[in-house]
Amino acid sequence: MEKSVNIKLTTTIRQPDMEEQVMKLQSHGTLTEKNNRQYLQYREQQDELEIRTIVKFNEEEAVIMRSGGLKMRLPFLLHKEQTGNLTNAQGSFMLTTTAHELSVSGTHFKVRYDLTFGADYAGEYEMEIQFMEATK
Repeated sequence: MEKSVNIKLTTTIRQPDMEEQVMKLQSHGTLTEKNNRQYLQYREQQDELEIRTIVKFNEEEAVIMRSGGLKMRLPFLLHKEQTGNLTNAQGSFMLTTTAHELSVSGTHFKVRYDLTFGADYAGEYEMEIQFMEATK
């Protein structure tokens, strides 16, 4: 079953020796549930790039997949190191995540994780998505 949803996305980035960054995005998308997993799909614009994002999640694990202007796959498993990748105009890079928090409730998804870009620690990231069924 697919539902049209309004999405509020807040991303907080904490990097060593830098000011905390908070980015907010509002978008429309779809929420699909199958095989005990939820799939949240939406599009976002970053500069001239249109990026299609799919967040696949349940209570134990999640994956963020982006395509279009850049390709990225970020997997999350609570307290376990996971390997993903990023491909953009500069090349292809290995990403490593360690999720410290992963929570899912009816209209809310949150993941807090450490991100390593190649061999370099990129900081602690927190991604929170609220999704409400869109009214016609």
